[in-house]
Amino acid sequence: MKTYYIRTFLTITILAMAAFIAQRVFTHMQVKSQATATIPLQEQQGADAWIQGFSYHQTRASATKWVVTADQAKVFDADHIAKLQAVKVQLFDQDFHKEQLLITSEEGVMNTATNDFNLVSRHEKTVMTFESGYQVFSDTLTWKEDARQIHTDDSVMIQGGGLVMTGTGLIGDVEKNEFQLLHNVRAEVSSP
Repeated sequence: MKTYYIRTFLTITILAMAAFIAQRVFTHMQVKSQATATIPLQEQQGADAWIQGFSYHQTRASATKWVVTADQAKVFDADHIAKLQAVKVQLFDQDFHKEQLLITSEEGVMNTATNDFNLVSRHEKTVMTFESGYQVFSDTLTWKEDARQIHTDDSVMIQGGGLVMTGTGLIGDVEKNEFQLLHNVRAEVSSP
């Protein structure tokens, strides 16, 4: 008789554990499906595609010239526009072997027909980091693919190597690795 009670108790325990595990698996699946649907439906309307983990490569002769990545992209095919969130741009040297310039920005708009893009940061600065260690900070940056130039009309700060330069407006030729502050230029040198 004791064996019967022990078997009954163990059977009920096993069934309760199975029900608990099934409930946990079902709850986990619901939470996971809710987490993947993080983009509100009203934001998706009008876009031809909404992409999580966007990556766009510009190549020449099978080598990468630059790469634009973003956490999210809202793509409008007819307008040749991709609206990007949390953007990273990597520009490579003329030989396409190593990263020459890294740009990070909160958001941006890319023209997928011309490969031009505009980057904007509202809370943090848009930052260009060169392989030499110099950094350029601004609220906006515009890339023109045909000229391979970066420019902005906003306030700019350049720092690196004990030098801090500020000014308004910047134009930069990436191929020549030449950058020029346009107005109200001020420089400070600090010793290490």
